[in-house]
Amino acid sequence: MKQHIKQHNIFMCAIKTPFTWVIASLFFIFAANPSLATGDDYLDALSTEAEASAHVPSNTGNAGPSKEQVALEKLLEKEKPTTFKYYKKLNRWDKATVVELYRTDNADTPAKFDHLRKKVLDLYFKR
Repeated sequence: MKQHIKQHNIFMCAIKTPFTWVIASLFFIFAANPSLATGDDYLDALSTEAEASAHVPSNTGNAGPSKEQVALEKLLEKEKPTTFKYYKKLNRWDKATVVELYRTDNADTPAKFDHLRKKVLDLYFKR
């Protein structure tokens, strides 16, 4: 019986020791790096930084397409229907990327269409 109790105590000690070590390690990790403890704040900051670098406004949820986007869509539908077919299948973030390229590209019209076509296809095929 004493042997059984001794084995039980050794087993319980083996279980408690790694568990205690894990808990203590997590405590020290979060204590040493406060940004881990405030995960939501850190993720919000990353999201804000990503949106700013992508030039995509964060309030595009239900606002509808911008004037630039409507103009681009009409132009693509008229001049480049195949490109427009793929463009329509993009998600709103990828569409915003194409609109941003359209807005900032200073190339002449044929080259601009080539740039837009390449961007649409790259986004559609995730290249």
